[in-house]
Amino acid sequence: MKISLKIFFNLLLIGSLSNAVFSQTDTTKIKKIDTEINTTQSTNQLKAVSKKNLINPSTQLDLNINKQLNTAAINKKLNETKPNSNSNFLLETLPEDSDIIGKKYWNNKDVTHTKLKSNYSLGTVKSTTKTVKVECRDYSYVDGDRIRIFVNEQVVSDNIGLKGNYYVYYITLEKGYNRIDFQAINQGLSGPNTAELNLYDANGNLISSKEWALGTGQNATLGVLHY
Repeated sequence: MKISLKIFFNLLLIGSLSNAVFSQTDTTKIKKIDTEINTTQSTNQLKAVSKKNLINPSTQLDLNINKQLNTAAINKKLNETKPNSNSNFLLETLPEDSDIIGKKYWNNKDVTHTKLKSNYSLGTVKSTTKTVKVECRDYSYVDGDRIRIFVNEQVVSDNIGLKGNYYVYYITLEKGYNRIDFQAINQGLSGPNTAELNLYDANGNLISSKEWALGTGQNATLGVLHY
């Protein structure tokens, strides 16, 4: 009986020691895990603090664009490129259209591509000399008739007053056909516009002698062939 009690107490003691040992081991593991968690949290906090320190809360961001851009120069350029509000300006006033010929107007009508019309033919003559002399005068009542002269559809003499004596004009001819137009600017005090025309070559030879009676704006055309 005594032996059995002794064995029982020994087993009880061994069991108590085992529980103590396991309890100590588990506690060590828990402490180790707690230490790791605390270390991780501490490291994360340090990292967060170090990132936060990259931004200086006292730094003022310069958002004033006017100081960074030359707004005065930009506005000046924009004003220079504004479209012209005047609808009647000539095309060649634009830098990009400097090679375009502006439109021509006569009596408020666009005559840019209009050919000069002939209302009365004075015929066609030949000249062996490059230069010819034109003489014209009012052969009727001198009442203020006025004309302009075209050579190959270009004005060479404008607003000529026809009188009793001859108006003289010299023309340099091109090779081939030359068109000479006499346009009536008005009809004087008593219409029509009347004139006598004489044409001489450079040698003084009379090669044409004509007369006309024109209304305002009408043209008398003389053709001259030069070889």
